[in-house]
Amino acid sequence: MSDIRQRTIDTYNNSAKELAEYFRGIGSRIKDIDLAIELAGSPIGPQILEIGCGDGRDAKEMVKRTKHYVGFDISEELIKLAREHVPEGRFEVADAVTYDYPQGLDVVFAFASLLHLSKEEIATVLEKAHTSLKPGGVFFISLKLANEYTEKIKEDRFGTRQFYFYNPDIIKELAGDMYEVAKIDGGFITVGNTEWFEIALRSK
Repeated sequence: MSDIRQRTIDTYNNSAKELAEYFRGIGSRIKDIDLAIELAGSPIGPQILEIGCGDGRDAKEMVKRTKHYVGFDISEELIKLAREHVPEGRFEVADAVTYDYPQGLDVVFAFASLLHLSKEEIATVLEKAHTSLKPGGVFFISLKLANEYTEKIKEDRFGTRQFYFYNPDIIKELAGDMYEVAKIDGGFITVGNTEWFEIALRSK
């Protein structure tokens, strides 16, 4: 693991409570959760996996919709908070690239989590998720937006973090023939000074 990747993980561990409080101020992604389940065919009690679940902010809404939820995060301290906040959820400490993805998934969520991964790493995650998703299952992703693939190191009050910026065309290229695009947010979202995009990929 690179030094900057480890420093990013250390930031999430050392500032877990402060970051969780900040993210809670943004609110849960209820509309996105319901949309992804709908795009997957609205299964009853969907099998859901969340990559980068953080402190369980969105898991709290997901477990209202299913008993079959698993969330993981690379930050041990954030997972501790998730287990406290959402005791009915199942949470694990894991890396998205090396995680052993379960089979038979209806929806995989990656809200603002794959932004710490390079193109090569996201390609691996897309392949693993595709193998795990049922045909017609949905991979719902949100990422920081840029005209071209860009890496940035951010220093702020929380610590040091490494980010990668993408756009929908890059993700579509990485997804290849494994997925079809179910939805792209056409009105891109701005949070603070950062633009974001959302893309829902349906597994073929």
